[in-house]
Amino acid sequence: MPARMVPTPAAKGAVVVGGVGEGLGFAISSRFAAAGHPVVMFARSAENLEPLSRKIQDQGGTAVGRPIDLRDEEQVVAALQETQNTFGRIDAAIYNAGAQHRKPMLEISGGTFEKVWRLGCFGAFVFGREAVRHMLPAGRGTVLFTGATASMRGGAEFAAFAAAKFGVRAIAQSMAREFGPRGIHVASITIDGGIDMPAIHRRYAAAGKSIDREELLSPAAIAETYYQIHMQHHSAWTNETELRPFGEKF
Repeated sequence: MPARMVPTPAAKGAVVVGGVGEGLGFAISSRFAAAGHPVVMFARSAENLEPLSRKIQDQGGTAVGRPIDLRDEEQVVAALQETQNTFGRIDAAIYNAGAQHRKPMLEISGGTFEKVWRLGCFGAFVFGREAVRHMLPAGRGTVLFTGATASMRGGAEFAAFAAAKFGVRAIAQSMAREFGPRGIHVASITIDGGIDMPAIHRRYAAAGKSIDREELLSPAAIAETYYQIHMQHHSAWTNETELRPFGEKF
């Protein structure tokens, strides 16, 4: 059973983060919670969400984990409605889901392509649509999408992943043009490089390699950028930006 959301008297509206794990999703959640927002974290595993919620709570923030499948339209609609009902307002919604997929083109099945697209792109569309639906009555809110190098160019063996990420960037551009004039700030952030999180170090260790943290993006530094974009005055909004470590070639 999903965790029950507990109402909060906080003056700030909720922040919803879709696709939360031990890396960037958690860093984003922590940053907004530190600013006084109740944070609702979406991911498939309740078991993984529980310690992350507890860690934010131990730091003095308000956080709840909501296990849902972001590929399922009905679940996303219901979870965002529940967030609205519980906290009264959604101030920001960040879509951070979409696992990297790399495989030779001739080995990508139609089913695999659709699965990558459904989480990376379709989920972003539904999440963004429903977030905006709840923000429009107040005439304000922020919707952010996490992108990747594949949002800007397709690479060999990245056909499925790039198609999904290109699609998310297109959704963000369309939303920004449609809802910006109505007070909703929509932006996409291209993460051009590896993120310093346990998973990447485990992958390198399994391959008998190591990677210097100076070669990776800090999750906390990325999260700070997300928060500052949310705080921008409407006279100077960022709609697209790129982040990369100083040593990254581009």
